[in-house]
Amino acid sequence: MEVLLIGNTDYITEQWIQHAFPRDHVVIAEREGTVDGNDRLRIVNMSDANTLAETLTTYEFDRIVFFSENLTPRSDRYGDLGALRRFLHAIRNRQTQMLMVSGPESEFTYPENADVRDTSKSLISRASEELCLYYARTYRLEAKIIRCPYLYAPERNGATAYFGRLFEQASAGSISFREREQQQTCFLCADDLAELIYRMFDDWTAESDIFHVPNVFNFTYGDLADVISAAFPGLSVTFGEDRPQSYPADDHVLRLRYGWSPRYSLKQDLPLVLQRWKEARAQEQSGKHPIWDFLRNHSKPWIAFEICVTFILEELLRTAVQGDSQLGTVDLRLFFVVIVGTMYGMNAGVFAAALACAGMALSYASNGASFAPLFYDTSNWLAFVVYFVAGAVCGYVQMRNRENLRFMRDENSLLRERLAFLRDLYDDVLDDRRMLRGQIIGRRDSLGKMYAMTRELDEVLPRKLYHATIRIMQDTLGGDSFGIYRIDNGGRFAHLVAASPQTESLFSKSVLLENYANIVTALDHGGLWVNRNLEQNLPMYAAGVRADGKLAVVIVLAKAQPDQMNLYFQNLFTIICGLVESAMVRAFDYENVAWQTMLVPGTEFLNTQVFLSKVLAANELKHAHMSNHLLLRVEDAWQDDGSRLMGAIRQTDEAGVLQDGNVYVLMDQASEHELPIINGRLAQAGLHVKLVSGHEEDSLLAEASEQVAAESQADETPRSDAAPNDSASHEGGAA
Repeated sequence: MEVLLIGNTDYITEQWIQHAFPRDHVVIAEREGTVDGNDRLRIVNMSDANTLAETLTTYEFDRIVFFSENLTPRSDRYGDLGALRRFLHAIRNRQTQMLMVSGPESEFTYPENADVRDTSKSLISRASEELCLYYARTYRLEAKIIRCPYLYAPERNGATAYFGRLFEQASAGSISFREREQQQTCFLCADDLAELIYRMFDDWTAESDIFHVPNVFNFTYGDLADVISAAFPGLSVTFGEDRPQSYPADDHVLRLRYGWSPRYSLKQDLPLVLQRWKEARAQEQSGKHPIWDFLRNHSKPWIAFEICVTFILEELLRTAVQGDSQLGTVDLRLFFVVIVGTMYGMNAGVFAAALACAGMALSYASNGASFAPLFYDTSNWLAFVVYFVAGAVCGYVQMRNRENLRFMRDENSLLRERLAFLRDLYDDVLDDRRMLRGQIIGRRDSLGKMYAMTRELDEVLPRKLYHATIRIMQDTLGGDSFGIYRIDNGGRFAHLVAASPQTESLFSKSVLLENYANIVTALDHGGLWVNRNLEQNLPMYAAGVRADGKLAVVIVLAKAQPDQMNLYFQNLFTIICGLVESAMVRAFDYENVAWQTMLVPGTEFLNTQVFLSKVLAANELKHAHMSNHLLLRVEDAWQDDGSRLMGAIRQTDEAGVLQDGNVYVLMDQASEHELPIINGRLAQAGLHVKLVSGHEEDSLLAEASEQVAAESQADETPRSDAAPNDSASHEGGAA
């Protein structure tokens, strides 16, 4: 999901984001002091309406967290209701979950003065909350508000401006609190807030709520002063006379609803906050150089000093070369003015021209000339005018070039920021593309998986469908206790035909449907039954397959994980059961239509090819540990047309002929310890059976498979050479 963090984000760190939004892409509105971006973190400029609209359109945020300015005590910044309104107006009518984190100002009360209920900060805080709730009511915005104490972040180098100011004052030798010594502090660790935000978004509801974060730790400003004094020996501490403030007690709503309560105390974290501040200050001090810092901070006096020194050197040089025939013709004062104006700009050029004029005047005076002709004779002004014009023109040219260069740098900086923003958007698009491609190809409920399920369910043999259904449901839904029941023609019993491996003990091999009337009723009406009351000895999910208007098959999930008892899993279970129903109905219809062609003529026994395919499918279920079966050889089954044998076995059992000419019975969900009961039931019908061992069954199936394959190959050879009429006749008979 895309998450936007906006407002007072001074407390946000990468560790905080990993805690609050471990699986989301986070965007932070640009603000002084925010952390740098990485592959999961973006910092964007949203200072004006255009960039705000562009950012909201580009990212389509699913979650927004707005941090109020009053989360910092004694903050120099104040919340802008106009900016908040512009932001809320931009996200109106969007499917966005917004969480507003407000400070404690609107919660404070003043027990000693009942007439004082509000302050200017509390009015601003409540106005922001009311504005948020108004947009939630009017524009169907999903908004919640958290009223919490002031925040501090131990890992952010002493991360709040409030503690930074306190430590700066303490390093100077004295600190002054406006609060009284017995006043309770009201602070919450930012890590606790991250945990609360994670839990709230994990259990989000559409209703607008206001939550109260308790202040559970007993820590006064006197205790705070003691901890700071221990770190700064000789510290002078004074307290103010502000009205005592009372913060409401814990209402236990957050603990009961989200299982959350504050864990970190300021009393325990304050030494860590102080240590991080000292480390940051030491690093800052190590990067300072007094001389260079003085030069950087006093550039104009230094330039004036350079100009004066250069002027002195110029005058000395002029005096030294005054008698030289070649160098004496060069006006060094004009050269000095041009160089200074070209290097330092127009102001410095005019200043250099003034020095040159002063030098010329002093030169006249040293030669014994009077100042009166100098001022009254306008021809003497030409040198002074040239100096000032040269200084001004050269300085103007330098200043214009500097402005052009600065303009180009600013433009390039804006272009680089734009390029970085577009590159971030491009990276986000690529990430979304990879994520969506992975969802389409790899997710268990993707369209590609649905297509693979449809191909795998393209069978006409019900036993193979049972095997495929169990495997598909285990791979897609993630459960391991699926079972499939086949209902007899009378509609009284349901017989287990397949189950997930190692879970056969969870299912009864045969159940009486009247004992599960509530499940049958739900399947008749809605097609799905969910064990919402968690009743014992009942499956968690059950879905029915209807054939010819009657319930034919029931698919059940015996056990479900807690995260599977939701609407998403219920819909996915229904969709897959719908695919299975279509395949099974098609297989049942095929069996009904082609039933007579599957029998040995004049009997009710399946022919060798059909019966062999059913035994092979039963073996697949057995090897996959989804079902058990017994293969019995009937010695006297040919005495009639097979009606006596068919009347003695269950509806889910199959009787057929293999290549040795004997009649066999395939009994589903039967084991050897049940063999005496089966022998007794068949003996009452005058039939004698013998169990086919596993080794004998494998040899028999291998021989039958080779024979059927040879016959099929032999049938294909003349079919290609036969006349078109004969081929059409043969295909019509097979159909």
